[in-house]
Amino acid sequence: MKLNSIFIYLIYFLLLIIFPLAVLVSLNYPNVILEQGTAHRIFYFHVSVAWVSLYSPIFSSFFSLVYLIKKDLKFDLYAFSLNQIGFLFAIAVLYSGPIWANSAWGTYWDFTDARLQSFLILVISLIAYFLFRNFISDPFKRAKLSSFLSILCSLNAILTWGAIRWIENPGNHPGSVLGKSGMDKDMKLTFWLNVLAYHILFLNLLIIMIRKNKLEYKLEEIRANNL
Repeated sequence: MKLNSIFIYLIYFLLLIIFPLAVLVSLNYPNVILEQGTAHRIFYFHVSVAWVSLYSPIFSSFFSLVYLIKKDLKFDLYAFSLNQIGFLFAIAVLYSGPIWANSAWGTYWDFTDARLQSFLILVISLIAYFLFRNFISDPFKRAKLSSFLSILCSLNAILTWGAIRWIENPGNHPGSVLGKSGMDKDMKLTFWLNVLAYHILFLNLLIIMIRKNKLEYKLEEIRANNL
């Protein structure tokens, strides 16, 4: 068995074990913040998927830069797959965020919050990335334009990450989780378990998406050769 096959099966196995455990622990183990009640438990899901949604475009921009240098479509495939997963996780953030915000702030959306607005811009830029890809049939022209758009998306991701760090009054959004030394031990354990679980989920989805896109690229190549 090849080494990459062993790695893939290991990732599948870890998902089956760790992901259900993380969900059960987050729902039952840590104490909740009294002011927010049970809705506080969505914190463990929301922050974990938010991390993935922010660095997926950054990884995608790396492969986009490699494509611009090497002109090899496999790097466009990797960049496209990463942006697809990043967009999926970003939608999960937009869905879970208002639930937590309503319990913490008393409103589903704070239009004065810098991180919320910058994250919305990131989602819109990812939508634009997919729309432009869909309009271009030539794979090399599509890959070239997508590479520049992917780099733009990564800049939006960096700005979203820095919104609560670089802006003096960023709004209601809490500061960096890594800087919260006051988090109780049960919350810390649950948080890092969920971070691990959703990163493993990310790897599983990425493996599946790359395989799917490879098949679609191959079918596109076959159709182009038969015209």
